[in-house]
Amino acid sequence: MKYICSSCESQYPKWAGKCPTCNQWGTLEEFEEITDTKRVGNNQPANYKSITKFGKKPSSKEGVINRLSTTFSELDRVLGGGLVEGEVVLISGEPGVGKSTLLLQVAVNLINQDKDILYVCGEESPSQLYSRLERVTGGESSSKFSKLSVSDSVDVDAISTLINEKHFDLVIVDSIQSISSQASRSFVGSTSQVRISGTILTRTAKQSGTPVIVVGQINKMGDVAGPKILEHVVDCVLYIEGEKFNQYRIIRGMKNRYGSTNEIGVFEMGSKGLTEVLNPSLVFLEENHKVSGSAIGAVLQGSRVVFVEVQALVSEREEGSSTAPLRRVANGIKRQRLDMLCAVISKRGSCFLGNKDVYVNVVGGLNILDPALDLAICAAIKSASKDKVLDKNTVYFGEIGLTGEIRGSWGLENVLKESGRVGYKNAIIGRCNIKTTKDLEVKKISYLKQL
Repeated sequence: MKYICSSCESQYPKWAGKCPTCNQWGTLEEFEEITDTKRVGNNQPANYKSITKFGKKPSSKEGVINRLSTTFSELDRVLGGGLVEGEVVLISGEPGVGKSTLLLQVAVNLINQDKDILYVCGEESPSQLYSRLERVTGGESSSKFSKLSVSDSVDVDAISTLINEKHFDLVIVDSIQSISSQASRSFVGSTSQVRISGTILTRTAKQSGTPVIVVGQINKMGDVAGPKILEHVVDCVLYIEGEKFNQYRIIRGMKNRYGSTNEIGVFEMGSKGLTEVLNPSLVFLEENHKVSGSAIGAVLQGSRVVFVEVQALVSEREEGSSTAPLRRVANGIKRQRLDMLCAVISKRGSCFLGNKDVYVNVVGGLNILDPALDLAICAAIKSASKDKVLDKNTVYFGEIGLTGEIRGSWGLENVLKESGRVGYKNAIIGRCNIKTTKDLEVKKISYLKQL
């Protein structure tokens, strides 16, 4: 018998109210390992075969990997083209962000393609699921959804047996914290139960070849609740981002064994569920208002070029408040990045900000880590400081160094090509050897003071 912390996974021989390692209260959970004594002393070697025995010869029409489309191109983009046979996907997000709604829409669309779907509703009753189904489908005939099988069982062993006996095209488990196994005596949702349930579902998916999508709740730190080993076991981890009062939802891949983790999918929440936003740049760009402190930047999200609007507000300090600390508020970028850019602008960019508060916001709620947005951020800050309106037909793309130099970033050719295609007239980038395009006038600058 031992106790494991659900926050940091530290192990202790006895229970305590607070974990001595991470100082979190009420996180120590009882865990009992059950060993099978019949298997002790079994020295039989494991079976093995050549890897070519497990492969399938793809035809020219099917491609290398057969994937099951989720019927949403934005979700397929994040998954790498669709669901792979036997893949386990863990999807997580804030409560009410739309996890269950999206998965129910996927199930309905696949049913219309004559697919057999199993929906394990551990958090709600089947009648509640049916009422949500009527809302999503607009009250369509119930005879169309006969192939949507629903199970309210919370025993993961019984669910595994059902998946092995019946050949479903897709299994949805909502959620991993609501099911349990008899192999552990801990309560439902504990660290040991989540670990065992996730391992059983993953093994079942690999053996049966059925793709499984698992919903995972998050803790107060914003991570998937339960042991970190759950994210290592599954094949793909997706996060749905979105503010409570913002209708847009962004799906981002944190781990993907069968695709890139740089792709994003954009959805819009409506009265009948989520709808795809095929052109995200329209979401992250405001109307063409001639106001200072606004610049258009470009970032690469996987294979997609997304144009975003960066807004900045520079406020001078009132007399007598010089002793108060300067305010640097950043929405959509890291606060540390904004502090660094403000210091570089003051020292190298001919725009002193030592006595001014700076506020920066990325329109649309998109969180960006790409340093290629630095040039657009600096342009918006200098525009707000000098009260000069920037041309909305100009795109800024480049990384700013501590010495004030502007560096080129990866994917510049794709950004310039896409900028000319969507109708932008000018682009300001760092000095590089890239060729200019006919539809776009490119201006190359070396240092921030030239901006």
